[in-house]
Amino acid sequence: MPDHAPSGLTDAEAAQRLRNEGPNVLPSVSRKGLPRIAWNALTQPMFLLLLATAALYALLGNLGDAGMLTLSVLMVGGLSIYQEQRTERVLEALKNLSSPRCTVVRAGRALHIASRELVRGDRVLINEGDRLSADAQLIEAVELQVDESLRTGESMPLGKRVEGEGESGLLFAGSLVVRGDGVAEVTSTGAHTALGAINDSIAQLAPRASRLQDELRRLVRRVAWLAAFTCIVAATVFALREGSWTQGLLVGLTLAMSLIPEEFAVVWSVMLALGSWRLAKSNVLTRQPQAIEALGTTTVLCVDKTGTLTHNRMALTVLHDGEVECKVDMREPAAGFQRLLSGALRASSTGGVEPMDQAVRTTAQAAGLGEVDPSWTPGPRRGIRDGAPYVVHWWQAAGDSARTVAVKGAAEAVLALCEAEPECMHRLRETADRWSAVGLRVLAVAEGHAGLPGEDAALPDGLRLAPLGLLGFMDPLREEVPRAVEECRRAGVRVVMITGDAALTARSIARQAGLVDGGPAKVLTGSELAAMDDDALRRCVREVQVFARVDPTQKLRIVRALQQQGDIVAMTGDGVNDAPALKAADIGVAMGRRGTDVAREAASLVLLDDNFASLVEAVRAGRRIFTNLRKALGYLFAVHVPIVGVALIPVVMGGPVLLLPLHVVLLELLIDPACSLVFEAEPAPDDSMTVPPRRRDDALFSLASAARAFAMGALVFAGVVAVQWACRTLGATQEELRMASLGSIVLGNLLLLLWFRCAGTRLAHPNTVFHILLIGVCVVWGLLTMVPGVGTLFGLPGTFSPWALWVVLPAGWAAWRALAISRHH
Repeated sequence: MPDHAPSGLTDAEAAQRLRNEGPNVLPSVSRKGLPRIAWNALTQPMFLLLLATAALYALLGNLGDAGMLTLSVLMVGGLSIYQEQRTERVLEALKNLSSPRCTVVRAGRALHIASRELVRGDRVLINEGDRLSADAQLIEAVELQVDESLRTGESMPLGKRVEGEGESGLLFAGSLVVRGDGVAEVTSTGAHTALGAINDSIAQLAPRASRLQDELRRLVRRVAWLAAFTCIVAATVFALREGSWTQGLLVGLTLAMSLIPEEFAVVWSVMLALGSWRLAKSNVLTRQPQAIEALGTTTVLCVDKTGTLTHNRMALTVLHDGEVECKVDMREPAAGFQRLLSGALRASSTGGVEPMDQAVRTTAQAAGLGEVDPSWTPGPRRGIRDGAPYVVHWWQAAGDSARTVAVKGAAEAVLALCEAEPECMHRLRETADRWSAVGLRVLAVAEGHAGLPGEDAALPDGLRLAPLGLLGFMDPLREEVPRAVEECRRAGVRVVMITGDAALTARSIARQAGLVDGGPAKVLTGSELAAMDDDALRRCVREVQVFARVDPTQKLRIVRALQQQGDIVAMTGDGVNDAPALKAADIGVAMGRRGTDVAREAASLVLLDDNFASLVEAVRAGRRIFTNLRKALGYLFAVHVPIVGVALIPVVMGGPVLLLPLHVVLLELLIDPACSLVFEAEPAPDDSMTVPPRRRDDALFSLASAARAFAMGALVFAGVVAVQWACRTLGATQEELRMASLGSIVLGNLLLLLWFRCAGTRLAHPNTVFHILLIGVCVVWGLLTMVPGVGTLFGLPGTFSPWALWVVLPAGWAAWRALAISRHH
């Protein structure tokens, strides 16, 4: 029995239960705690090499260097742990955002909340297509059927009814509502639900790796094999020539630390996680990494009209009863239209949240009708079906043996079921066409009488209805849509509208949105599409911008036809039947507000605000993320060239070891945040939305990109060699040679960072993270070169050396230039 009034829990009661019982979420087995993150970070090859080098120094009796390396392990490990924890926090926040939505009644108000906020005792409104997030007891039900295969393995939908025997009156978390609607009271949440028992097995299902991940893994594997071979050869050559296997092992370990590409994993995880977080702040939730990869390749955006291009705020603006037309004015009741409004009320769902039903109730209340006459008893109800775009609701009037059926739906379909004077039918059809041509959503209302409903509440064969009139709704275009469509056009992305509305309405909205450039828009209707074979449809989709009166099953054909023409398709959808098209599309985009949970599960992206402009912003962000990821990988490849080169100088040319393990640690403290945080924060290039989409088969890091990065790294290495030659000519000491080599590498690192940031653009954009990194480099270098004793710990001169200016002065100049660029933006 319910433990509260029909108006639902109060806000205070719900908040108290949420505090006492916790959120409605299953325990996470995949979330990483601090110990697990620390263990994963400190068992990476880089850190194992650092520990091995520290142990070797300790065996040689050099406890000072061993202690400094151990401290360095903690510093580098701390940075990695911080970055992974930040990534974990972002992923957890995204998980919270992706929580399914549900509609609850609290204090008499229908609220759309995240399912994690559900509490025991909440009254939930259930609609077709919902994925249930808690166990519940049915209170009301209309032709309700649910799929409980996630819990039972049985794919056949089960009928549910109020106060049914056994489990027939119960709903379970994880079930899918395949038909009907109802109201239920939550009885269990979170781990206490039936779904909680199978949580572990579900949580172990890992998503497949994306193309980017596979490409990065192959790249890391190749570089790792090359590094291992180079280290063994270099260590052996140095040991044989110098006669010291210990020194040879140190050289090999230093070279291994220089070559190990552990930053590749860092840059992948951090950039994609933070990139997804930035998308979420733009009201786009990324559910699959593949979506980010594909966003930059999208050539066609297939979008719905209602709620995506328009506001989905339906208002009933005009009425027609077959004789006269009346504009709706809430200040003046629509006298003479009570019969039409009464029929529309009977055909609408009671207490539902469907926009047009709400608009009907609002207009009827203004006309003094309120709700349906209580003397009418509701009967079975049938929702919109494929081939029958109208709602059927049966009623029994007091004292009347016959049943009355109210029908509301697409004008041409409902009027085809009607029988009236030819003049009346002509006026209604002409009015429907005229309203549709100016962008109104037109529904017809009719009623009829029969002894019994047909099977599954259908209209009996041969029943002819009496037309009650037309309802004209206005759903205004979003103000930002024309600009977003024009932006897509400049970016080489075609926008195609697919809607269930009439062709005239769709053509009017397409013209307002800028989908067509003057002249009549070519519109293909669902009936015309059904008559086409696949070859004809493939030829047609290149020219058609608007598909009207399309049912969800036809969306899949449109998507496949576009893909067969070579297009990369992003597709929006919100219903249960949209799931196949969303899965088939290269990027499935579900609606966050009005979409069903099944659509969201099938999608790669979720538009949290159902706004087309947010989808266009996601395309821009996807291009930015891919561009910055490519820049970061180029920088990583280039920056290791001079480090490896300096490590090989004593092997090839003899002389003192110029690069110690501690120096590699210092460089890693610069490279790690540079490759992940600096490039992740890099804004999109100015021309990111004025160039065509990149080809789908474009490699993330091609052979040509590797050659360019190697050439830039080789230039920096040539500069380091020139500095070494000058220093040796001037008689520099061994410590000063190390100072010069380290300073040259750091300066070259900063120059490479600037070059790759500006790659493909005329100048660098403001980047606060880069400014912070520059300041940090200057501070650390100042400590090493100007504070007595600090440099000695790292094998550098213990007092000030003029070689320090190799970094301080150019870094200061770079900081000044970066700030000057910021002012110009």
